[in-house]
Amino acid sequence: MKLSIRRAAVVGAGLTLSLGLLAPAVSAVDTSATPTTSDPATSDWDALLPDDWAARRDAAAARLGIESSPATEALQRVINPDDYECGPTDLDAYVDGLLAGMTNDQILFLVLSGVLDFPTYDALIFGRDTDPAYDLSIQSTKLHHTFRDVKRFWDVESSDIQLHAMHGDMLLDTDRVSRLLVAFYGFTEADADAYAAAVADVIASVPAFDGGNNPIFTLNAFAFTGEGESDPLLTSVPDKLIFGDGIMDALSFMDIADVGPRVVMGHEFGHHVQFEDNLFDSPLTGPEATRRTELMADAFGTYFGVHARGLALNAKRVLDTEKAFFAVGDCAFDNPGHHGTPNQRMRSAVWAADLAADARPQGRILPSLTFADLFEAKLPELVAPDAG
Repeated sequence: MKLSIRRAAVVGAGLTLSLGLLAPAVSAVDTSATPTTSDPATSDWDALLPDDWAARRDAAAARLGIESSPATEALQRVINPDDYECGPTDLDAYVDGLLAGMTNDQILFLVLSGVLDFPTYDALIFGRDTDPAYDLSIQSTKLHHTFRDVKRFWDVESSDIQLHAMHGDMLLDTDRVSRLLVAFYGFTEADADAYAAAVADVIASVPAFDGGNNPIFTLNAFAFTGEGESDPLLTSVPDKLIFGDGIMDALSFMDIADVGPRVVMGHEFGHHVQFEDNLFDSPLTGPEATRRTELMADAFGTYFGVHARGLALNAKRVLDTEKAFFAVGDCAFDNPGHHGTPNQRMRSAVWAADLAADARPQGRILPSLTFADLFEAKLPELVAPDAG
């Protein structure tokens, strides 16, 4: 899985899943179109949007620096690999299934209305440890234990990081949606209340949306830090790891629910190690810079998962699990969000697993900066062309 990126002072990264190839049924949708009135459930909401809604959404995404979820990417782009191996994956089939039976108008609602962003932004901006609305409801105990373990494992400050969930049923909560529209999108309270009510009506009336519980709305997970920001809203947000219910469902679909959430947690926390150690700085730019930070996070996560003093998981099981979701690596070489191909991500994981195995039986944990230096030396080999 590619996971969501949070760009901080220079550039940050989180764990947003990214597809390697789009589901065929989705690629034919014209996202530049406007909804028709053929579907009564989705016929009125767009009339309540400001004329500059697209610009506001773009500005919101740039402000937070969080990459789109795999659901959004599945609805918006098709990747055609040339020099590297990419192809249909289990996650493609999973997303295809989530969209099965939806009308074109319903898919356009997903693309244009903002609902694929609202649960993410709500949890990021307003989620707090003291609010049960953002508690993890799936895999809760296992993830909380892994969160405790990974904070002990790495030698960086982590006491201020909060662990939250995003839940799609917030789309039915008009107060929360309205609050987000006012605070983040610049709506007036009256306009926000009207649009929040329209969104709730659509979400409640379309069976495929399942009251917001369709995993399509929360198919994301990411790390966040507001350090170095000047935006008052973002500086008020504590460091976070956020997991969507949809991510957990996707891992179950791919039969990796036993190890997958913990491996994803390791990757996510790897981004916090990068935040704390200022590891986003490099001579690389654009897609190559993002690929470097993502492959490094893959390595951090695998090292923690396999290491005797980390999760001490069986290396083969970890790598088999990672193979399942690294298959959604991408070949979008010109995209600033490029996360590396499936083979590049697997190479990084295998390298880190071998490094962790070398630490047995004494179990010495490499300092995070030492680990990063070793990774930098290995990077040219990890990103070598892999099609043959």
